[in-house]
Amino acid sequence: MPLIVSEENPELFGPLTQTRATFELRYGALCPLDRALQITDDIALRCRDELAPYLRAKTGLRVNEDIEGEPFPGLPAPTPWEILGRSDALIAADFHEWEKRHENYRESALMTGAYIVGDVRDVHIGRGATVQPGCVLDVSGGPILIAERVQVKFSHVQGPAFIGAGTVLDGARVRAGTSLGPNCKVGGEISASIFQSRVNKGHEGFIGHTWAGRWVNFGALATTSNLKNTYGKIRFQNGPDEYLETGAQFLGSLIGDHTKIGIGQLLTTGANIGVGCNVFGGGVCPKWVPSFSWGGLEGWTTHRLDDCLKTVKATLARRNATLRPESEAILRAHFGDSQGARERFLAAQN
Repeated sequence: MPLIVSEENPELFGPLTQTRATFELRYGALCPLDRALQITDDIALRCRDELAPYLRAKTGLRVNEDIEGEPFPGLPAPTPWEILGRSDALIAADFHEWEKRHENYRESALMTGAYIVGDVRDVHIGRGATVQPGCVLDVSGGPILIAERVQVKFSHVQGPAFIGAGTVLDGARVRAGTSLGPNCKVGGEISASIFQSRVNKGHEGFIGHTWAGRWVNFGALATTSNLKNTYGKIRFQNGPDEYLETGAQFLGSLIGDHTKIGIGQLLTTGANIGVGCNVFGGGVCPKWVPSFSWGGLEGWTTHRLDDCLKTVKATLARRNATLRPESEAILRAHFGDSQGARERFLAAQN
């Protein structure tokens, strides 16, 4: 029987799920769909109807067909803040399974002058990866998984941590519980955070307990708050009128695909930043910024769809990638779906 991989609580993972299925969300070293594909390619997907064409084009799998099968376990917790709070343990739990499936090139990848703190057996380094002189891999608190073709330059990594294929760490301080998807660029400090893929945080600035979607860009010195001054529990604004008591003491930002965070921008504790936003101008941004918003301290307006798509395509082209027509259709549909919430936000801010 095929494995049935289904969405779970997508309304609680917005803005991450405004353009993606929940089974595409990363935890530990993989997302649920990738975990299922390690077992079999006889898989059927269950998702929201608006995501079906994109997922068929991306995966080649059966989507929303009337097929019986065995349900496959999905996300390890029902909310993003619970997953972020357990990210270190989830990475550590993936270490031994990763070791079984991937050859360890640790001896050839570690250049002379690179250091391991703790048991060397808790370091896995994939084919074609390099760890340059002066770098420190600290596994005294948990294992470090470095996938193939990763470059680690002038950086310090504390386990448990996962660094996805093709990612570059340059002047980075990666703290425990951080899971970086493939082809990211990371500098500065990052702690207990998840980057889906192709996230660019190349400069100084602190990102903590934050979950960033694909193609998000953090400008130099962009910084999140992940702890209230009162040390109290954090409330998350899930829409114009919806507030969720997370019960979490640590929570940074949830950021949708293709959003740009400008230089020196400050993101408040528990911030919800939608898809296709451009947030700039410094100061502290609002706690909730709906998709396709443009602005900052000096005011807000709509990030016009055609302008946003032009930037998206230019960004992808810089990495030799193209925007699928099905993905563009999702962005276009979400622009319309988010219009009412955006108009309310703009009226309140201006």
